[in-house]
Amino acid sequence: MDSAEFEQIFRLPFAEASAWFRDKLNIPTTKWDELAGEAHGKGFMSAGAYQADLLNELRQMTDRAIAGGMDIREFRQQFRPLVQRYGWQLQGGGPAWRSDLIWRTNINTAYQAGRWQQFETAGIDFLKYVHNDGVRNPRPNHLAMDGIILPRTDPFWQINYPPNGWGCKCRVVAATRAEYETARSEQRTRPANWQDLPDKGWDYNVATAGKEHLADAMLEKMQRLPDDIAEAWMQLIMQMGLEEWIAR
Repeated sequence: MDSAEFEQIFRLPFAEASAWFRDKLNIPTTKWDELAGEAHGKGFMSAGAYQADLLNELRQMTDRAIAGGMDIREFRQQFRPLVQRYGWQLQGGGPAWRSDLIWRTNINTAYQAGRWQQFETAGIDFLKYVHNDGVRNPRPNHLAMDGIILPRTDPFWQINYPPNGWGCKCRVVAATRAEYETARSEQRTRPANWQDLPDKGWDYNVATAGKEHLADAMLEKMQRLPDDIAEAWMQLIMQMGLEEWIAR
């Protein structure tokens, strides 16, 4: 997603996307796959961000970006001092690469989650997978889903609703019953390997996943949290009760 796309899409308020992101729980992690993919649907994390203050500042920046108040250039400018201030040891690349990854991933997942909520609210019965043909090196597993039309309630969308990988630009659009009924048979059928099509760690629906897996993961993780984050979590649990805390 380039700056022009940002201006076009995210300058308008998108309440569903912002609400989905703000409902997340901060989770300190040392690497991106420390938690199951589905837990990412309800947790805000970034590999190596293991300090409460660092994670909070990063979250505030990301929240502004999703709400349309910070484009990728400003995000890059604020990210580098943040890394230096906390001595954050980045993994996989430098500040420019990492800031772009965080910005694009969080905006894209929030956008797609918000779209799903709009599909549900509007009672959209059928969805169509659309591969972005503008990518330079299309992924065959993503391209294989292009044009598939299935009911919104089909299990296919719980595994293959985009994004389906780092940098994935695929999307889903509403389809009519007429489009579904006149589509080719292969478009109305789940591929034989449909559960294996997403990239590793992305086999979940960002809008609906995480609620069941997050509770177990968080309770286990609390045993090895830094003191400041563990204390903040305990205060929240005492204020709202364990069930309400997990629900949130």
